[in-house]
Amino acid sequence: MARLGPSLALGTLAALALALVACPADKKALGSGTVKLSVKPALFLRATPDGDASPIVGAFIPDEVPDSEIDETSLARTRCSSFIKPNRVPASGSFKEVTAASSGAAGKIGVKSIANIDLGGSEAQALLVKYELLEKMSANVDADGLAQCCAAAPDQCTKRYISGAIMADGEYFAATEKASNMGLDATVPVEGVPVTGDVMYQDDLKWQRQAAFKRQYFAFTFARNGGVGLGGKGAPANPCAWVNQVPPSADGQFFVGVSNPMDTEKLAREDAMRDAREQVVKYLGEYLTEEAASRTSTVGKASDLTTLVQDEKAKTNMAQGLARFVKDQQWCGPDQVAAPSGMKHVMKALAFFSNGERKAASLAAMRALIDTKKAAGDNTAPLEKMLKDIEAQP
Repeated sequence: MARLGPSLALGTLAALALALVACPADKKALGSGTVKLSVKPALFLRATPDGDASPIVGAFIPDEVPDSEIDETSLARTRCSSFIKPNRVPASGSFKEVTAASSGAAGKIGVKSIANIDLGGSEAQALLVKYELLEKMSANVDADGLAQCCAAAPDQCTKRYISGAIMADGEYFAATEKASNMGLDATVPVEGVPVTGDVMYQDDLKWQRQAAFKRQYFAFTFARNGGVGLGGKGAPANPCAWVNQVPPSADGQFFVGVSNPMDTEKLAREDAMRDAREQVVKYLGEYLTEEAASRTSTVGKASDLTTLVQDEKAKTNMAQGLARFVKDQQWCGPDQVAAPSGMKHVMKALAFFSNGERKAASLAAMRALIDTKKAAGDNTAPLEKMLKDIEAQP
């Protein structure tokens, strides 16, 4: 959101003062009390930020420690941690996001926030962090080695491990007061309204600047290993195992979409889903070709459809028409790829196509194909006959 200019900010504050005087019964002043935020944090704060997070990446989180109390003081490196290697990646960007702080991390930083976050039955303090990203550290996992290590020594693995960390210049903000109904002009949203450099308003809360940090790995992420606990059986599941071994399903088909190297993670996610949809187009082309071959009433040869589906423009248009039928289930990445213009992002998507959507998706794909061929001036009579055949199917 754009910052308010000085004149607008003063006008807003003047309106606030008038509103508080004129309508004291209808407006509420800033208030205290605990507030639970309905957000799912991506970052967890470290108790002792420093310039090197490699000692914690790959460390396991004891199963008895709730998500709300995770920080580096509770971690344990084991011999199986050697199969999880830290990888430094240059990064940049300006961010402002709500993070989770354990009681220990909040105490070490020296802050107390009235905002909490529910993390599966336990609550962590919510701190707003405004930062300039400098570097990321991600985990490179030797999935086979880790699986063998955990199978041989289950007491060396738990259900969660630290999967990454980020370095930045930034500031911590703690929620100090509720800001709902504080009399701001109704045309000016409360979220993000800056009063001074030390105060921000977001989520109907007043956030007060507490401390700053510079070139510190201040936060981390963690991964869940799927069913493996301290002393348990089996090995942690590789969260990206489906990339090389697509899971089966009696209810449909899974497809793995892989993006081209893109400038942002968002673009990489979109491109990965585009790739998955184009695979569904090929799958439907093969399905319809088999249907055409089995129906003597269909005009044209079965091989004609396979050729048409390979046309790039037709494939693109058909894939766009399938967007609502192909659902992303899981993600892997982002992987960082060096390019002459800078670091690029690559994402992999596990997408699902339901058998129950096959007829509707086939109709959508056929209509997109017919429209493409009509626009090119081609004969579409065989395709239109095939479309009617599909429509007549139960």
